[in-house]
Amino acid sequence: MHVTFVSLAASEALAHGVISLAGSLRHHGHQVSLVQGADVPALARDPRVRAADVLALSSTTGLHRVYVPWARELKRCFPGKAVVLGGPHATFFPEVIEQAPFDGVCLGEGEESFPELLGALEGGLRRAPDGWWIRTDGGRGEVLRGRPRPPIEDLDRLPPPAHDLFYEARPDYRRTPNKAFLATRGCPFRCTYCFNRTLNERHRALGGRLLRTTDPERVCDEVLEVRRRWGVRLVWFLDANFVADRPWLEAFAAVYRRRVGLPFMCKLRPERATPRIVKTLVGAGCVAVGVGIESGSERLRREWLGRPISDAAILDGCGRLKRAGVRVLSFSMLGIPTETLDEALRTVALNVACGVDFAAATILQPYPGTELARRARAEGYWSGDVDGLDTSYFGDSPLAFPSERARHRVTNLQRLFSYAVEFPIVRRHLRWLVERPPPQLYRHLFEVRHAFAMRHTFYGAEALVRPRESGTREQLAAACAELRLP
Repeated sequence: MHVTFVSLAASEALAHGVISLAGSLRHHGHQVSLVQGADVPALARDPRVRAADVLALSSTTGLHRVYVPWARELKRCFPGKAVVLGGPHATFFPEVIEQAPFDGVCLGEGEESFPELLGALEGGLRRAPDGWWIRTDGGRGEVLRGRPRPPIEDLDRLPPPAHDLFYEARPDYRRTPNKAFLATRGCPFRCTYCFNRTLNERHRALGGRLLRTTDPERVCDEVLEVRRRWGVRLVWFLDANFVADRPWLEAFAAVYRRRVGLPFMCKLRPERATPRIVKTLVGAGCVAVGVGIESGSERLRREWLGRPISDAAILDGCGRLKRAGVRVLSFSMLGIPTETLDEALRTVALNVACGVDFAAATILQPYPGTELARRARAEGYWSGDVDGLDTSYFGDSPLAFPSERARHRVTNLQRLFSYAVEFPIVRRHLRWLVERPPPQLYRHLFEVRHAFAMRHTFYGAEALVRPRESGTREQLAAACAELRLP
């Protein structure tokens, strides 16, 4: 069969799930294509869409507000084609199958189950494969629910991802110095806002492992093949927590340093940046990391985020990274239920003290299936309206606030966050700057700064930087004083 993945045109080639699925489908003898566009009329004119037997979409929650209407339009344009949906939204909200004439929605990883669905389609789709909900009669009939499917245990059995779908189709993707890979799946931690916590509970019930790794030799084979065909100067490992399995990390570091030797960036929790792990990462070629600081309030981290990490652990981890010359991209979130303005400003102060090179702040979105969403709804902070979630976690908060003024503060602070972390003059005037109705200028400033920092500070990272003394209690106290915090 011919499967065409359709999606919005993206600025970066980060949809690793799509190319992994495509590689698996090819291995089973199917033809695959990827078509990106701005709307269905444009997509419908593409010969690869017109030739497809199956049109496949993948969506996070929020972006389903785009893809569900797309599915309706695609079915009207091509009533004889199957339309299916996968990704986090389908996994945690499979009831989306009733919002459009989907022939099926995939729950969880699809490399094994998607080929089974295609076999079922060829046979008339009379049953739902494990890991799928399907609708009979061309997406108009009864919903059949397949049994839950365990996660893929042995990642080494999977065919290589179809990177060519990105790099052959888009010259701009091909020219980028950084290219993305995935070496591990899963995360053993229990953050309330993250889907991994819920996935872990499902995996335990099905007898699956929480954290799965790919053989380091195989990871290097993939990186070297992409470099040979399209060029790579910086490797970007998208893994949720690259250092979660220390024995694997140490084995990977030795193989990667010997066989590849390219600089790379990855993500880790700050308290996992121990002296041994930092030494291992730097020795392997790590030049930049993303760390989740999330909130400057120990109370909010403990009570709402499921991250009982002390300020001292965050400061120490970031300090070790900076003293080793590693660039640090931090992730923080604003608009957490019960968060006060002082607590939000303290998130700025903690980022300053950590010496991060770029501070990326988001606005909390209560994604379905997460513990935080369940609690926010139970305690009246969120209506439970999934369709009200923004298409991006940089968008407006869907939570209830004491006043519109309080909501405006969160929106303004998110847009000015990186400037406040970088520039003392912004910190000294920040309380005044966040008090006005959100001006369009703030949005523009955020978009420009974010794009510049990612393109030049991180995607252009090819070597370590000058070591810097960061992460001290004195630096935190000084930043708090600038923000008039206790």
